[in-house]
Amino acid sequence: MRRAKTIALQRKDGDYTKQYTHLRSYIDELLKANPGSTIKLDVEPCANPNLKTRQFRRIYVCYAALVKGFKLLGRELLGLDGCFMKGKYPGQILTAVGTDGNNCLYPVAFAIVEAECTDSWKWFLDLLGDDLDLPHDANFTFISDRQKGLIQAVESVFPRAEHRFCCRHIQENLRQTWRGDFEIPAARWSRSHFSGRAKSDMLLNNLCESFNKQLVGARDKPIITCLEYIREFMTMRIVTVKKMQATARGPLTPQATKAWDEIQTEASKLTVMMVDDVTYQVKSLRSQCVVNVGDRTCTCRRWDLTGMPCKHAVAALYNMIENMYVGPLEKWVDEAYWPDMWTPSKCPTIITPPKHHTQIGKPKKNKKKALGEKKKVVASKKRKIEEVQELFSAGGRLTRLGHEKSCGRCGGYGHNIRTCRAPIQQ
Repeated sequence: MRRAKTIALQRKDGDYTKQYTHLRSYIDELLKANPGSTIKLDVEPCANPNLKTRQFRRIYVCYAALVKGFKLLGRELLGLDGCFMKGKYPGQILTAVGTDGNNCLYPVAFAIVEAECTDSWKWFLDLLGDDLDLPHDANFTFISDRQKGLIQAVESVFPRAEHRFCCRHIQENLRQTWRGDFEIPAARWSRSHFSGRAKSDMLLNNLCESFNKQLVGARDKPIITCLEYIREFMTMRIVTVKKMQATARGPLTPQATKAWDEIQTEASKLTVMMVDDVTYQVKSLRSQCVVNVGDRTCTCRRWDLTGMPCKHAVAALYNMIENMYVGPLEKWVDEAYWPDMWTPSKCPTIITPPKHHTQIGKPKKNKKKALGEKKKVVASKKRKIEEVQELFSAGGRLTRLGHEKSCGRCGGYGHNIRTCRAPIQQ
């Protein structure tokens, strides 16, 4: 049964080893269909230049359409993350994901590397910087979960970049170390320590987490099938975003319109006092802020960070309308929110798979649950348990489904008599 399943999966997804030999031809076809894209193939160093084979090491993929769209967005923020490959030749998938004008994920580039280390992250960031035209001293913004070698790589490739850390993972690390409950004042910390260049006050790396979740079906596939899976997801993602943008009922994206309506509702409850032509003092019941309309800043720093006027700024604009013409209020929002026939490769060398090593135990596909995170019960298992309960209530025979077996010798759980290590009582 297992052999038949292996043969069926091989016919469906392809052969793990043979797909490496067609990798160069696949890259050529991608570049023909996507002009201007960047696809870099890296192989292991070879001492013999006359050898006709090269061992696979890394591959980097960045489509031209995604890079062009990301540059037009103007939101200089990228989330970096990595996830494991689960197939015959394990490795890591490195991803760089941004956010679009609808505050949804926007994948920019990805790579399949041999391991998650400083060297592989440097290689990935160097290529990413070339595609995005980022100089060595670029004041860009990255957010990550502090993966292995990533902090050192960012400091080496982009020493002046702003590197944010996901607050949720910092909190989980504190819980694992001290076994206590910790709360991070996220909103206050973001306003005082983050710059407004990225037009985002994001504190969690949910963009990469969501993208990696969509790649679960590709992580155990052969190399070309995995790359095709990711490419098709990106294509469907673009179509989905276009359909969502078409539902906008104004000049802003749907999510931005929803947030803008809430801000306007809150702004109507504030009191405004004009200081000069561009400066306004805005009061609420518990606090007050100073808004500078000329510089488009507010002391709460939300306008600086997100690019969208905060409730204090909108209240100041309401006051300006009484004295002068300010135009549509939406114009004060940042522009970031305005809505199988292959030819053989001519390369003389042939790509071979990386070194194979069998993993210990059965490969796990599900995400490891963090401390305090509840595990979800599979829907099919819940349905089976409900069917058993209905059968027993109707007078049928009760099965052991959902019942944890105990040892007949010591009474413990998780093993039986044959594997019990308790001493035999005479």
